[in-house]
Amino acid sequence: MNSDYVLMEYYILYLEKVRKLSESSIKHYLDALRYISKFLVEREKIKISIYEILDINQLELLRAYLYSEPNFVALNERGHHMYSAGLNNYFKFANGENFNKKKKELEVLDIEVQMGEVRNIERTTWKRADIIKRQSIESAGYICEINKKHNTFISESTNKQYMEGHHAIPLKEQRYFDKSIDIYANIICLCPNCHRLLHYGLKESKKNLLNQIYDERSSRLAHSGIKVSKQEFIRLSL
Repeated sequence: MNSDYVLMEYYILYLEKVRKLSESSIKHYLDALRYISKFLVEREKIKISIYEILDINQLELLRAYLYSEPNFVALNERGHHMYSAGLNNYFKFANGENFNKKKKELEVLDIEVQMGEVRNIERTTWKRADIIKRQSIESAGYICEINKKHNTFISESTNKQYMEGHHAIPLKEQRYFDKSIDIYANIICLCPNCHRLLHYGLKESKKNLLNQIYDERSSRLAHSGIKVSKQEFIRLSL
């Protein structure tokens, strides 16, 4: 699977394997998004497909634009709101709604993903999917995956306990893998303290956390095409 449209593949798998919808229901949702993509392309809001939007805030802005666009509103009414239904369903998926209730089921999304686009700015960076990070935090139920007893504060944006998404193997190490590491299996939900520890703490303290993360995620990483020994995992993640 190519990472340029990884959200499309994840969404289809989610509808099929997690929500277990019928083929006809899935087709309706996908057809709605296909037409919405065409509508947005014609108005130069996106390049090719809505699935190229990797940031939840950008997706929210597009949704707001559509609901304020008279031509779309009229079209949606003629279509008995099938387009808004398709868009809202995808937005719920992108926002990770109910992911915390389906954490184990979501492991069916651990599949191999081809490496994404490299962007050359002042240094080489890898395009990342904010939506996948958001979904990962949601699936963890806004609970620190290092220590469930770690409490923070209530975030104004989510009205839930503030947590942060962390790539266990940093994206700067993508060059060592022929599959994408910007995937569910490689993103963990952490409290700010654990997150900062992994970035700035003493090596021995970080190693303890990385050992725990590897033990809990190595199988999922392998299913996603990231096969790495514990020693190599720790070396890349320090």
